[in-house]
Amino acid sequence: MKTYEDINWLLDNELNFEAGIGCRLRCGGCMMRFQMKPGSPEYKSQAWDRRYNIPFEKYKVIFDVFNMVQFCGNLSDPIYHPDFIKTLKYLKGRKMRVRFHTNGSGKTMEWWKDVFKICQGEKKWKWIFALDGLPEESHKYRENQNGKQVWEIMKLAKEMQMYIEWQWIVFKYNQYHIDEGKLMAAQWGIPFQEMHSSRWVDDRWKGAKDMRVYEPSSEHRTDQRQDHIEIPINIGRSVGAMEVYRPTIDEFEIDADCLAKLRKDIMFNSMGYFIPCCEKDQWVESMEKRGFYQEKFHIDNLHTAEDIKDVFMSDTWQNFYKGLGDDPMNAPRQCKTFCGKSHFHKDNMGGDSKGFV
Repeated sequence: MKTYEDINWLLDNELNFEAGIGCRLRCGGCMMRFQMKPGSPEYKSQAWDRRYNIPFEKYKVIFDVFNMVQFCGNLSDPIYHPDFIKTLKYLKGRKMRVRFHTNGSGKTMEWWKDVFKICQGEKKWKWIFALDGLPEESHKYRENQNGKQVWEIMKLAKEMQMYIEWQWIVFKYNQYHIDEGKLMAAQWGIPFQEMHSSRWVDDRWKGAKDMRVYEPSSEHRTDQRQDHIEIPINIGRSVGAMEVYRPTIDEFEIDADCLAKLRKDIMFNSMGYFIPCCEKDQWVESMEKRGFYQEKFHIDNLHTAEDIKDVFMSDTWQNFYKGLGDDPMNAPRQCKTFCGKSHFHKDNMGGDSKGFV
């Protein structure tokens, strides 16, 4: 359990930072594609009416607490936040480790040149470009992405001495082009990361036709991973293509990522609150019942670094952490699903050297 005496664990862990709701893409497996529409069943339950672009002046105090920040949204892309460049300038020179995850599309080359000029000299900053396939085919999943433009931006980044990485999620349409992508990356000295998604069980996800382009191997199928969870389970009611897993015994272990250094980030979300990890972001009602969405924890009411540290030292947070170890049966369902003790759930990469997203 994390206690006040070791509050410096905050400084040693990364913050997953999502202060906005902007994205120009409509990827088939993204919650935003279906759930942000007024009138959809999830619009209220997942608090789309309470999400917004949080202003820089409100959130800048967060950077006085954390030494490592990851701009990687569940529901947005950081480059579209109206205060993104202002944030870059504020972070410059603070000697923080910063990672930017982006689809890289929709901004002009001049905009990118200005951004990379700000980033020059920051050896702890890295850009991760999500280009799922060769430049001419990435739009088959990342709808509205201009892959050819993104590839040119990646080359510009290397020319301007940025630290970057090419993230390639494997789909049916790109699985036989991986070697060609690796060769392109090697020619420009760009690290290449092959990823396999655990977001869906099969080719269906709330009826998104885009999902049918994905053909997972048995090694990477979500249901194969969940077969290895070391607790007996009953399958409950179906939720889209996913299932609700419920333990059938009185005790089991949770190998909680949020309690392990550098395994799962605390998240700051687009509602203006901190939550234990990004897997909890869409489960608003569950987190409200556990006390995470109290007004005193909202960024509007946090003005100093000490205010933020007090959030994590509150009974709400401390009881949550303690409960994961002492009373795992009453842990949130997502903790049981994602962090149930498993052969796959280890080494920070799901037991898969190629990585899961």
